[in-house]
Amino acid sequence: MGDEQITQMIPYLKERGLRITPQRLLILETIQNLKSHPTVEDIHRELPYISLATIYNNVKLFVKLHILSELPYGTGISKYEMFQPNHYHVICELCGKIEDFNYPLLKEVEQAAAKLTNFEIEYHHFEVYGICRKCQEQK
Repeated sequence: MGDEQITQMIPYLKERGLRITPQRLLILETIQNLKSHPTVEDIHRELPYISLATIYNNVKLFVKLHILSELPYGTGISKYEMFQPNHYHVICELCGKIEDFNYPLLKEVEQAAAKLTNFEIEYHHFEVYGICRKCQEQK
């Protein structure tokens, strides 16, 4: 997501009754620019002039609005990324590192879930757990 995409998100935020504040835009830009899966603390290190509570509250709001995805894997500390439906991750069980990976969509799983439960499936999450190369080398 580029700066242009964040600018295009402004009407989406306004439609949901959110004020467009410089802090909100900076938080989204920082998450995008870090290109990893930052924690609230990682975002705060990049934006020390914004209070940790402000960052946390806005991140939670962005998750609720499906602007961000919360990744509560690994070490028990949530990490975040720009929302992408049907997006997959590999998570290190030792250090909590998260890597993205692309794989064909699991539409058959969604269809089976819909058929077995009578749910209307909107999206899914899929994680694979293992041990990253760095942790393997440290063993």
